Amino acid sequence: MIQGKTIISDEVFVDIVRAAAQDLGHVTLSLNEGSSLFSLAKRVTDKMVPQISVRKSDTTVDENGTVTKGHVSFELKVAVEYGSNIPEVVENLRQAIVKEVAALTDFYVDSVDVVVARLVNIQKEAAPLVTEQEKAAVPEAEKESPAAQE
Repeated sequence: MIQGKTIISDEVFVDIVRAAAQDLGHVTLSLNEGSSLFSLAKRVTDKMVPQISVRKSDTTVDENGTVTKGHVSFELKVAVEYGSNIPEVVENLRQAIVKEVAALTDFYVDSVDVVVARLVNIQKEAAPLVTEQEKAAVPEAEKESPAAQE
């Protein structure tokens, strides 16, 4: 076997986290909404300050040939869908990230810290409330209107 070092960049781990989160429901890593100038500026600054932080130590091989696997930890900010069980959603996200990292790399995941930064879809379109009396009064009002009498 040819000897050499393999280094997995932080950006690859960020992509793994995004892929793991994408398959889950009720959670999103994208905290930006809308098309306003403020949202555009936030998207630009979020690219400079990522919503996913990666801390890692690479795999090492000592002089005896002993391999020490790399370790990685994450901190991410997410938005969770209103009405979802937040602890359950976050635990599913953690498990998905650990599973993807284990499947694609040879790193141990030490921790996945999740900051639930906000809830999404909290404003639902409210149907106008009409009482039974108001429903009954509508036909009577139509009968009394001048247009109905003609």
